[in-house]
Amino acid sequence: MFRMTLKYHEARGSSEEVPTLMIKRLGSLFGCKVQLHKFIREDNAECFHTHLAWAIRIVLRGGYIEELGNGELREWKPGNVGLVRPELEHRIHALRNGLFSYSLWLRGPKVRSIKLRGFPKS
Repeated sequence: MFRMTLKYHEARGSSEEVPTLMIKRLGSLFGCKVQLHKFIREDNAECFHTHLAWAIRIVLRGGYIEELGNGELREWKPGNVGLVRPELEHRIHALRNGLFSYSLWLRGPKVRSIKLRGFPKS
């Protein structure tokens, strides 16, 4: 079996010891970015964030449960496509079936700063 190993450019998440997300940059043009996101675990409870730009997310494999800032849960399955507003406050509540989740992100130019709520202080 052929297995390809990707080198990721960034690790992010609500815990420095074990990140939530690995990011592979695939390209950029005119301030827009194409990234592969690999979720490796859920965010810590009560650790919510917003985004710095408009984006389109396409779930490729695995999937996850997203918790919105108001407590609503949404399930994202492979094949789901969604628009992410910069002001969307959310966190990764759980990975579907305990698996990794891969998503393609098409992100526009930066329009605001990311806001964090509930993250540990450094």
